[in-house]
Amino acid sequence: MFLGLDLGTTNVKVVVVDHDGSLVSQGTAPVDRTTTPDGGVEQDIDQIWDAACQAIREAVANVDAAKIQAVGISSQGGAMQLLDGDEKPIGRVISWLDERGRPFDRQIEAQWGEPYLVEHTGSNLSTTSLGQLLRLQQQSPEVLETAAGIGYVGDLIVKKLCGRRGHDGTNLSLAMLYNPSLGQADPDLLRRLKIDGKRLPDLLRATENAGPLRADAAAATGLPEGIPVSPAIHDQYAAAIGAGAVAEGDVLVGTGTAWVLLATTGRLAPPIAPRTFVCSHPVEGLFGQLLLMGNVGEVIAWALELIGRGESGGAALEDLIESVPPGADGLRFWSQLSTDRPTVAGLPPGGTLSGMTLAHSANHLLRAVIEGLACELARRLDWFQRADLPIKRLILSGPAASGHVIPQILASVTNRPVRRLLEPAVSAFGAATIARAVAHPEERLDRLALRLQPDDHTISTDANAEAYQKQLEEYLAPFPKNTKKD
Repeated sequence: MFLGLDLGTTNVKVVVVDHDGSLVSQGTAPVDRTTTPDGGVEQDIDQIWDAACQAIREAVANVDAAKIQAVGISSQGGAMQLLDGDEKPIGRVISWLDERGRPFDRQIEAQWGEPYLVEHTGSNLSTTSLGQLLRLQQQSPEVLETAAGIGYVGDLIVKKLCGRRGHDGTNLSLAMLYNPSLGQADPDLLRRLKIDGKRLPDLLRATENAGPLRADAAAATGLPEGIPVSPAIHDQYAAAIGAGAVAEGDVLVGTGTAWVLLATTGRLAPPIAPRTFVCSHPVEGLFGQLLLMGNVGEVIAWALELIGRGESGGAALEDLIESVPPGADGLRFWSQLSTDRPTVAGLPPGGTLSGMTLAHSANHLLRAVIEGLACELARRLDWFQRADLPIKRLILSGPAASGHVIPQILASVTNRPVRRLLEPAVSAFGAATIARAVAHPEERLDRLALRLQPDDHTISTDANAEAYQKQLEEYLAPFPKNTKKD
């Protein structure tokens, strides 16, 4: 058996899977966040460790722990912890949600420029470590100068487990310090930030053994002493492993409050859209482009509140959508609701409803919103096509994957098959797959991911696809042509 540990921002999740990839046991524990009046969001690394131990103990209580062969680690990205000379925490974890670094990120983007960031990080934005390190340099230089180490949540928990701070390129990339062209922390970037690379965690391959489980960690978790521990992998890439998104053209669509797109590519390419993270994939020879689709979950929740069905979800939500025919009898929705979206020529500011008549019901509005969001997803997938990066299939995880109606709309609008994953803890599941690759290095990670992927169901396009293609053309008409800057 193999254990996957997912260090989330709000919860720690643990799964134990067997050699066939079947879920055997699981555990979970909450983690706390503290906010400060100036926009700070912080966490306590010791409390995260306690939560990890609690979740692991819960998971192993129902199995023969002696049969667990390895531990894999998935982690939230960019949550930074300064360390003293004894590798003890200086202050608290600076969360990736912390807003205090944002003005400094804008300063970096203005002064260094997008071409520099793309060349040295693969990405076209500044966030997480970059802004926070510059903030500390300017506001608290004495704190940064006394820090002997710069760590992140994932590698610090790896250290608790096996005595070594280790993470892979995906985790360092989301900390904005990794150059995917070089396969290491970017030397010029570190020089500009006045950071000695020796202060960073050890950079390891995703399937490399970071070290054997220590005796004290075994006592705290109930795991066997000496089993191998993986380095920390960024949770979105761990989810890609868990979902089997390990071939060029696979796009993992994580659904929740925000929808996250992680496209697997066969070559290192510039970011296909503004504010896109580009990184090496844990599977050797592949790369990833990660971007937010925006507040899709919030838009769906807004539509439900608007029609007085704010508590609806799951099967109830699908029944509401399915009560209206495809195309919503001509009602159309453009999903530019977020206040930070640029105005699109040809559309009024904000979201837009078009074609409304007295014959339309509240459920028509809901279906129009879902179809408009599907069109927005198709628009973003086209950015990859225009960059000559093929998109072959969508792999859907999270709440939207629990039913069949939304995945069917997505398949028919995007004109691509949609695999919906039935396993909700996909990042933890991916960490367990990585644990197996660490314990059995003779097995290729991509083949393991495909063989052990959790239960799923593939939905193909249906008879409505042709009509939806005409609807998509209508949706795309107001947007600028042949540009990704929209």
